[in-house]
Amino acid sequence: MLYLNSTAEAQRALFRATAAAGVRYLRMDFAIGLVFPWGEEDFAAVDRADALAAAYGVEVLGVITTTPWYLAACAGDEAIRCAPAPRYERLWTRMVARVVRRASNVRVWQLGNEPDGFGFVGGASEYARWASLAAAGIRAARPDATVVLGGLAYANEPFIAQVLHDPAHPLLGVIDVASVHLRGALSALPTAFASARGMFLRQGFDGPLWVTETGYPSRAEHQWDPAFTRGARDQARWLARGLRSLVLAGAAAVFVTFRDTREFGRASPFASEGVLRWPRLDRDGRARPKPAYWAVRRLAATPCGC
Repeated sequence: MLYLNSTAEAQRALFRATAAAGVRYLRMDFAIGLVFPWGEEDFAAVDRADALAAAYGVEVLGVITTTPWYLAACAGDEAIRCAPAPRYERLWTRMVARVVRRASNVRVWQLGNEPDGFGFVGGASEYARWASLAAAGIRAARPDATVVLGGLAYANEPFIAQVLHDPAHPLLGVIDVASVHLRGALSALPTAFASARGMFLRQGFDGPLWVTETGYPSRAEHQWDPAFTRGARDQARWLARGLRSLVLAGAAAVFVTFRDTREFGRASPFASEGVLRWPRLDRDGRARPKPAYWAVRRLAATPCGC
């Protein structure tokens, strides 16, 4: 995922690489707390991302994250991952609406990232409140927007049931698209997707299901599938087969990790999961592709993406 506080050079490089790969979407974090720090507002990064989307013809999946700490219902380091305090609910909704209105080239918005995992603090009911308020802001600014459930880290049916049918803030009827994050052994991907699909159907949601994160590391020491352990070329093989299997299983859209993610340290599998080497760019300001990038590009060029 790309961030608002990524450098301008990094943002341009990732938009350029996305367009060159022929894929439809780039997933980007729109951290509301960065736009509205205490006592001020700064839309420069939002404007830059919006301009890049137009310049490169890339559709952006904007991920709403980061409650401003001074609005949060909890304190300390976790504040940015909490719902707003009740007295600030309207202000939170207005902040989201202002960002969505400003990013006029972003038509699809996701309600957080992994709310059933590290991405949110407070549990299902508080997430439903946070997400419903954010969705109200999105709809106020852009009535025709597509609203996507925050990508679930775990296909956990009790959590799905609670957020879709929360007594005060049910997300069923609010979201247009459900989403999950899937990783693991290649052979297990279709079953994992079918299981998640079944959970949403049983809970009354029959709309599209997207996989808004999947990926496989390129460094051999990070590769967990015993059938794919030989480095960058096996990353390409895993993705070529894995993305195809998810599309054939019924995923309406699949998002692959596009850049290496060093935020969790070099020992993390995410540090080599991208199809682009990161963060160093080449002398022309372009991201450096791995074999997996070309595999994704070939797949994107097929008529059905499979």
